[in-house]
Amino acid sequence: MISLIKSDLYRYEDRNQNFLLSIVKTIYTNPSFLGIVWYRISHWLWLNRRNPILFILLIFNRFFYPFIRIYTLLELTPKTMIGEGLYIAHFGPTIIHSGTVAGNNLTLLPGVVIGAAKSGIPTIGNNVSIGAGAVVIGKIKIGDNVRIGANAVVTKDVNDGEVVIGIPARPV
Repeated sequence: MISLIKSDLYRYEDRNQNFLLSIVKTIYTNPSFLGIVWYRISHWLWLNRRNPILFILLIFNRFFYPFIRIYTLLELTPKTMIGEGLYIAHFGPTIIHSGTVAGNNLTLLPGVVIGAAKSGIPTIGNNVSIGAGAVVIGKIKIGDNVRIGANAVVTKDVNDGEVVIGIPARPV
């Protein structure tokens, strides 16, 4: 869990600073980072919920989740599977469905929605950047090294290395 928080933190801050000082500074300057830290702790508790003590901590954690969600404007539940290096670039409403599976180095700008449709939930590869206001919905696969433009609506698979824009999203 600590290594994942470090990998997320290093997308925000210089690696040469003190770890705890960097966390405090980053949470102060980027409220969404508090949501990421809360998610990492929640996810770890969720994965280890068979331990009775950790289950109680998970319940306590979930009790405070609405306050964290309001402060950070980030809806990200413990069931979500996101690799290391999560970066939420600016403060703003961001919603990620609990069944989402995403790879490493995911970058999200404000107003992103990753959600379910009747067909299912998206799977997102490594090194993906999703622009402000973009919507990614349905049982689709977003490949590695993909860039999704601002306000795009993605409802179909996106191949590795593509840049997509528009409504509906199309490669450019």
